[in-house]
Amino acid sequence: MNFRFSEAEVKAKKVLDDCGLSDPVGFPLYKIIMGRKAFYEEAPLVGKEGEIVSVGGRSIITINSNIQFETKKRFAGAHELGHYEMHRDLRPIFSDTEEDLMNWYQAGPQEMQANEFAAEFLMPSEIFHKECERKKFEPKVIDHLANRFLVSKTAAILRFVKRGNHPVFVVFCKDNKMKWWKKSDDFYHFCEIFQRDAPPPPGTVANEIFAGKKSYVGDEAKQDIWKSDWFRMKDDNEKDTRFFEYCLYAGSFNYTLSVIWEK
Repeated sequence: MNFRFSEAEVKAKKVLDDCGLSDPVGFPLYKIIMGRKAFYEEAPLVGKEGEIVSVGGRSIITINSNIQFETKKRFAGAHELGHYEMHRDLRPIFSDTEEDLMNWYQAGPQEMQANEFAAEFLMPSEIFHKECERKKFEPKVIDHLANRFLVSKTAAILRFVKRGNHPVFVVFCKDNKMKWWKKSDDFYHFCEIFQRDAPPPPGTVANEIFAGKKSYVGDEAKQDIWKSDWFRMKDDNEKDTRFFEYCLYAGSFNYTLSVIWEK
């Protein structure tokens, strides 16, 4: 399959090639970082997931040792490696919070580039797409991808939007406010009702979760909704149709990530 690669993705592919790796799974990330002439350490950081300090031609990447999940540490490390490879000459310090790593499409061009670098580096396009082939999309596919590439479900979902095999629409909400949306290139429905900082619409799973009614997991993770819950109807004559919503909820950070697709 022919992919279009961003500048950050091209850089990630080059770093993998330079390291002689087609798939970084199973290879310690700190060894890659050290091999790229940067110093790597894990230490407690207050209010930050990771940072890179570049002074006098030397760079130190620090990842918060208090991060509970290794998948998050891997993504934070790959994100800081992206800053090292692309941005270390632009300013001496990059500090990244949980919000910086989550707000892929709102955190500014350099943060977005570092996230794109990390996604391609940890989940190479060709391998990721092959893992999706001949699989009907459902939450279990995300579980498989997260386990296969040693990343969080959130990272796997956002990568699926770009490199998956099924058209999907994703909405990120924080503190009961819609923050951003992203869709696959082949997803043709338009979310006219999206308004930044407005609550998710009634009838959606995201709305139900923030209302405290229920959080769906396991076999219930995929919920039936109506197209009109999230999307504009073409006209009064269009028949409403059934869609699915899979809503990932992170209670400690009070955010949801909804994946919506046509039934």
